[in-house]
Amino acid sequence: MSFDFSTASDSIANPLSYFSDRGEDYQKYRLIYPASAIDTILSDLGSPTQITAVDIGAGTGIGARLLADRGVRVVAIEPNEDMRRAATPHEGVEFLTGTAEQTPLKNASVDLVTSFQAFHWFDFDKSLQEFRRILRASGHLALIWSFWDQSDLVSKEYTRLVFEASKDREHKSQSGMQLKTWFKSIRYQLFWQGLWLPYFTNLQRHEFVSSQCLDLPGLVGLARSQGFTPSEGKGLEKLISDLAVFQQRFYDRQGSVRLIYRTHLYTAISNHT
Repeated sequence: MSFDFSTASDSIANPLSYFSDRGEDYQKYRLIYPASAIDTILSDLGSPTQITAVDIGAGTGIGARLLADRGVRVVAIEPNEDMRRAATPHEGVEFLTGTAEQTPLKNASVDLVTSFQAFHWFDFDKSLQEFRRILRASGHLALIWSFWDQSDLVSKEYTRLVFEASKDREHKSQSGMQLKTWFKSIRYQLFWQGLWLPYFTNLQRHEFVSSQCLDLPGLVGLARSQGFTPSEGKGLEKLISDLAVFQQRFYDRQGSVRLIYRTHLYTAISNHT
């Protein structure tokens, strides 16, 4: 299960400000998506230098920079000022303020729309309609998530500790609530199984395995990058203490702990008929 999809309380967090004050840790410690996933996103699109992409809910631009590193011109749409400010500049990435449901882009102006670890925050129908509006005919869509691998003992234990830390927090994970809603809805089940996505055709599901090695500051920073973990006080102190014990149990010769991820990628083509 992904750390973004926690078991949520009934309190609702504002998705536009949910990661405020988390930008620095998010930028520094979040997983870099596997190269094979980027290869798949860009396949069948021709020369990367001829592609214009928009990354929606771009956060600090982790996914946007991976695309730009291949030569893609990327517009990164992110509503949260703290996340935009924490982003590492890249000559191929332009950050703009906007939302998934209302971007500042013109009709049929991009070849590719991506969303890394963010689509579950969006209004399902309105965002897909907006994606189709800004995509050129037969433009491509890529929705991607990375999850801590629950079949791996170390990754499963890290997940448990991070979610335990959120139990006393007033606002846990809005994204977790969204995921619960998804699985209660037939349309989300159809999408998650790779069977159907409105306004798009040729929906395909892909999976990749990757890993991330972190020392104790990295383990703490990754936990702090989650919107639902304590940011201060006794809750944060306990989380750091628990992670120190965790690191001592599982560290390698370099003092790092290896977390395993499963990355799920959904690709589709815009249906303008």
